[in-house]
Amino acid sequence: MKKNNCVRLRRLPVMLVASLAFVLALGISGCGTTTSDGSAKKAESQKMTLVHEDKLTVVSDLANPPFDYMEGQTKKGFEVELMQELAKKMGLECEYLNPMKFDSIIPAIKQGGKADVGASNFTITEERQKEIDFTNAYIDSNQGLVTARGAADQIGANTKTLDNAGSTIAVQAGTTGESWVKENLPNATVVALDDPIAALSGVSTGLYKAAVADLPVMQYECKGSYTDLAVAKEIPTGEQYGIVVSKKNPALTKALNKALKQCRKDGTLSKLELKWFGVDYEEKSASTSTASASSLSGDAGSVAVSKATARPNEDGGDKVIGGINTRLTWEATTKVKDGVSSVTLKLPKGASFDGSTTKVTVLEGLKRVSIDGSAKASGNAITIKFETPIPTGSLLRLEITDMKFPSEGGKSKVTGSYTTAAGVKGTLPASPSIKTSANTPVQQIVMWLDGQAWVSAWNSVPFLNMFFKPQLLVTSFVSLFGGWLLCLLIVVVAYPFAIVLGLLFAMMRISKFRVLRGIASVYINILRGTPLFLQIYIMFFGLPMVGINIDNNILGVIVMAINSSAYQAEIYRAGIQSIPRGQYEAAASLGMNGRQTMFTVILPQMVRRVIPTVTSDFITSYKDTSLLSSVGVMELMMFSKNLTTVSGNITPYMAAAIYYLIVTLPLIKVVGIVEKRLADAENGGGPRPGGKRAATSAEGAEEGEKSLSPDGKPASGQSFSALDALTAPFRSHAGQEA
Repeated sequence: MKKNNCVRLRRLPVMLVASLAFVLALGISGCGTTTSDGSAKKAESQKMTLVHEDKLTVVSDLANPPFDYMEGQTKKGFEVELMQELAKKMGLECEYLNPMKFDSIIPAIKQGGKADVGASNFTITEERQKEIDFTNAYIDSNQGLVTARGAADQIGANTKTLDNAGSTIAVQAGTTGESWVKENLPNATVVALDDPIAALSGVSTGLYKAAVADLPVMQYECKGSYTDLAVAKEIPTGEQYGIVVSKKNPALTKALNKALKQCRKDGTLSKLELKWFGVDYEEKSASTSTASASSLSGDAGSVAVSKATARPNEDGGDKVIGGINTRLTWEATTKVKDGVSSVTLKLPKGASFDGSTTKVTVLEGLKRVSIDGSAKASGNAITIKFETPIPTGSLLRLEITDMKFPSEGGKSKVTGSYTTAAGVKGTLPASPSIKTSANTPVQQIVMWLDGQAWVSAWNSVPFLNMFFKPQLLVTSFVSLFGGWLLCLLIVVVAYPFAIVLGLLFAMMRISKFRVLRGIASVYINILRGTPLFLQIYIMFFGLPMVGINIDNNILGVIVMAINSSAYQAEIYRAGIQSIPRGQYEAAASLGMNGRQTMFTVILPQMVRRVIPTVTSDFITSYKDTSLLSSVGVMELMMFSKNLTTVSGNITPYMAAAIYYLIVTLPLIKVVGIVEKRLADAENGGGPRPGGKRAATSAEGAEEGEKSLSPDGKPASGQSFSALDALTAPFRSHAGQEA
């Protein structure tokens, strides 16, 4: 019978592997199913699918007034009313789900099943379009940099004063604001938060130097709730917001675009903008200014280049790597009376614009001017021709995606020329240098994975692609490593303080003095009875308001130590009270006072009993450090949240889970071993504290008799625990009576 069981056990792994392979095969085959009836397949793809029939289900973080927010249980804002109008024009009812975190919305739409669309100030970007589809833009916007009102003018005049390690700038994770700060203020400390409200709260309390987020949101909040703050600079990013739709639902995207066009045509969009922003952005964007043909004078004028930056393209890092696709952003202000009809940008030899796409943004002040252009690339140069000349005084931004810098790395400057509407040529001044690096080992691994057939097959399964994408898993491990070390450092430093505080309040809790018991009870009950999340917010945003400014990481250690100490106090109190009363009486009979009894007899025994529980509490505290990401501490979950927001994929969270398991699984194993040994010791087995293994049955009794001399004292060479020493007089007395 045992032999058969062993055979079954040996077969079990094989059966599990075979089952997993079968499930994956079904998933792959299911995802790649084709039909011989091409027309039927086309008809199916053109059919709009909804989560609930006759309803347009929308998900948002509802944390961006005046776009979308919660007022009690009511969902309000510009986007909320816009989605209701779009649903009405589509003959549907609009239903908003409960708020979801910003970084979770794109994955939720991509996987489907919960919501049809996402509407939460999503800027249309190339990165996001790889994961999901966008509708046409429904509003143009910019970013706003907010500081304390007293410093607004100075910082607004020169934002480079924030470009240093001492400046902490809060942004919303995965947004255009975060990208702008990283590209334009690379030396500043960036704190990525869940929503702009938390960022403004941090600036208001002095925790952060500045915050960058959507301009309409910042203006709205500074006029209403945060009157001590001001928009120091309106950053002309010229971004456009769109509604997020699954790539598997193109018919829904088409229907939304049609309804959006109707809202723009019948004035619904203008009415909503006037209601919520006090500005009709539709009217502004319609008034496109152009250069008049009669004004052509043949003057070349000048073009002032103000910026040239590149988006970091290192998977798992923040470097710009040569030879790999990235995005070049070039900005200049035109000072040409005739207007600029074309611009040619040139990079050093080895760079390439071939296969790139170019986005043209023209701003007069903060007003977007609609001007289209066409681009023609030729190796390390690209020429963009504009359908309408760029008006003088305008800001011209060119965003060139999928271009490459020289593979060997180094410093690159953008040079080139421009042509006026009158046909006069001018030379562009060289841009600031862009630092690039040669390829990295991690990037080489990712490129190798990109070319593997099995990786393509793996990623064709939606579940595996969403949760275990190999390329993203590799880069996530590298990106998250620093956050993991900080996570460990916080809990390792905090825990000794938590132990001391916990023991102190445990002693106070069992004190004979009522005042000490009362203080301990209030401390323990408040900390155990309120969420750690709330305690973190009070400490991080409350202390700066009373003039106490502490480094975020140190403050994280303090919060974790205080919270854990309350739980440990109860663990120690229970451990102390579990020691039999006879131990106290025995100690007293030996002439020990209360302090001696507690520190030499009770606490050593208590420590042994609470080790498993304290270790479990350590594991809990280690995982709870993830809540510090809500206030911008750059620990493990903060890095994974940022990666998830940018990529629209859950894989970074899975990488974070593996990092947690690296610590928790060994500790859980240790707890199990300790508990087993303690249980063995309680039952008479295992090594005694004195170093000798406890005897069992008759042998144990015999050994016990040998270990005592006739007068009840330990025989020479024998060692006893505190319990043995305390009970020896009673055993001796009992032996004499016998």
